[in-house]
Amino acid sequence: MLGLLVPLLALALAYFALLDGWYLVRVPCAMLRARLLQPRVRDLLAEQRYAGRVLPSDLDLLLHMNNARYLREVDVARVAHLARCGVLEALRALGARVVLAASCARYRRSLRLLEPFEVEPPELPEDLRHWIAYNEASSQLLRAESGLGGTAKDQ
Repeated sequence: MLGLLVPLLALALAYFALLDGWYLVRVPCAMLRARLLQPRVRDLLAEQRYAGRVLPSDLDLLLHMNNARYLREVDVARVAHLARCGVLEALRALGARVVLAASCARYRRSLRLLEPFEVEPPELPEDLRHWIAYNEASSQLLRAESGLGGTAKDQ
């Protein structure tokens, strides 16, 4: 039995250290952490931060975090954010999926092995804040005209 356990552990270690096996572990762990250990967030646009650490599988040949891994960490942070806001549960109930249409990253400095980092959202542009405020006011007006009032939004 020990003769089978050692190669199996070596294979698992190689899978997680050299390939992107951690991604398949990080996303469910991020969702569970967001749902069970962090407080719920009612505001979808509230600023949230996601902390992480550079793993060996994140490194490139120059021994700093690969540029593609930055975007992967942003994806993990996005899943955690949507789980905290309750959007993932609502999408699952509707049978819908989340699709990222575009992304833009600003690389400020390189990250080394085991270095901690934080994913934080950028500031919302003024025109987007105006659009959100306009849509919220329009939604409130439609709810008032339909007789629903403010109760439908709180549910």
